[in-house]
Amino acid sequence: MHLTVPLLINPKAGSLFRSGLKAWLDEHRNDFTLVPTSSAEDLTAKARELAEAGEPVVAAAGGDGTLMCAAQGLIGTSASLGILPCGTMNVFARELGIGSRRFDVALDAIKTGARQVVDIFSVNERPFLQMAGFGPDARIVKLITPGLKRNMGAAAHIITGLKVAVEHHPLITVTLPNGEELHGAQVILGNGKRYGGEAHLFADARYDDGKLNAAIIHQESIPILFEILGCMLQKGATRSNVSEFTHLRTFESCVITAEGKLDYQLDGDYAGTIYPGESAIIRKLPKPLSVCVPKIPVPDTPLEKFMAHPMVTAWREVIRRARDF
Repeated sequence: MHLTVPLLINPKAGSLFRSGLKAWLDEHRNDFTLVPTSSAEDLTAKARELAEAGEPVVAAAGGDGTLMCAAQGLIGTSASLGILPCGTMNVFARELGIGSRRFDVALDAIKTGARQVVDIFSVNERPFLQMAGFGPDARIVKLITPGLKRNMGAAAHIITGLKVAVEHHPLITVTLPNGEELHGAQVILGNGKRYGGEAHLFADARYDDGKLNAAIIHQESIPILFEILGCMLQKGATRSNVSEFTHLRTFESCVITAEGKLDYQLDGDYAGTIYPGESAIIRKLPKPLSVCVPKIPVPDTPLEKFMAHPMVTAWREVIRRARDF
């Protein structure tokens, strides 16, 4: 008997058409039962309802923010999250080996692929899947308008980033469970290697090791962008290739405060602002999430092949030596 998979979908989302998912679904209408949603809260509630009704897989169509909303409804249930990545960056889908807008791969993962347990962390009890950022990167996300994102895609982050880079940013304090305090103007927490698409920010991060990777960058303005770019060019930060201005740590929990207003983002979506005297409490949730993953990850993308080119590898070595000098 052929069983259809419930697919949470926003029928008004422009990404359905820009990504080609709408046309693809027309050809695979027998594989899914479409479940329209009207808001992020509605999507989370319907995901929970489907899981509690006994659905073994609940799929969601969208980018990282949409997947995060679906995951919130499935955490702690026996249902697995199926992913149809049709967003701008699709970082989480890339991390899992599904790729971006590789709908045939996504369907195969749902039907015949493996089930992967993924750690879930939260900021003030709000879960995230792949990453959380405190500082300029969150400020960038906050300032990007829907129209700019729709018309320019990923390039919107670059344009807005140049504007944010010249602003003053408050000093952030990260307090670890052992009492150690680290200070910087940008904090990035990663539950996986990727950050902002294909690029790797953390070389050794895993989404199933019970730990978050953190980069605390003690720079100001434009140098923050160069610090992040430098880590990406070296296929992820390690303690041997970061500059003296970046602290790398792994932990299960921490507390973040700031001397001024501090924006933060979760999985690429603006999530809120912390004010002086307030705290962001980061912790690992007791129950993980089950996700559908392909048996064989998608092949290297053009960017990954470019990064593996001998000339690029040589330039990465030059950057590493210059930092060590």
